[in-house]
Amino acid sequence: MTLTTQPEHHAGDPSALPFPREAQAALRLVVCEDDPDLLAILLAGLPHFGIDARGVTNGEALDRALVQHRPTVVVLDIGLPGEDGLSIARRLRAAGGAPIGIILLTARGALDDRLEGLRDGADVYFVKPVDLRELAFAVRNLHRRVSPPSQEEAGVGVYTLDPLHSQLGLPTGEQVPLTATELRILQALAQNPGEVVERVDLLRNLQLPMDLPGMQRLETQISRLRSKVRKHSGAESLPLHARHGVGYAFLAHLRLHA
Repeated sequence: MTLTTQPEHHAGDPSALPFPREAQAALRLVVCEDDPDLLAILLAGLPHFGIDARGVTNGEALDRALVQHRPTVVVLDIGLPGEDGLSIARRLRAAGGAPIGIILLTARGALDDRLEGLRDGADVYFVKPVDLRELAFAVRNLHRRVSPPSQEEAGVGVYTLDPLHSQLGLPTGEQVPLTATELRILQALAQNPGEVVERVDLLRNLQLPMDLPGMQRLETQISRLRSKVRKHSGAESLPLHARHGVGYAFLAHLRLHA
């Protein structure tokens, strides 16, 4: 089983993660998988994406974790010992209570298997192997779908990006005019909410050379953007998180206008 992950980080070093601890605590996940190697990969890789993941190997342990950890999303293998993943998915849906996202991650790739999994309550069906980034993106989308509306979603603390007028709207109501380069940077971040966008992707989007001078120009543009936001807001700091040597993530709700 092969999964790809984000660039290597130092285990146990919270500053190396692309999301702050608050984001990890808010997005809780339980993985129910009896393959110890795959479970270890998932539990090591998902925190790169701001996901607080716990692992169990069977349905009974999952039931305990649901009470203790209170996840918003579960990832289920189908071929579990004892109660299989399809039965667990049906049971979770029938139980009612707080909404929960269900992802099936299995080696069964036939169409009938996928249809059965979706019919039994899965929101997403992945066939092994799966790219870890794709799995994390699905987890984050499901988390947003099943979680109660946050203050950001209610309109508090929301940034808005208006490409037509090339403006960034701040939570304070201020409108910050953007250069074409600043707009492209924020568009790339808005299209990957909460995720680290690698510097090479930003350079490609800006049509800058992928070399040291290109990276220095990118950092200069981002520094100017930060300064511009502070100047217009008086105190507002742009929630643009830099992961050293990798890229940038926008750690607030950034709504992209059509």
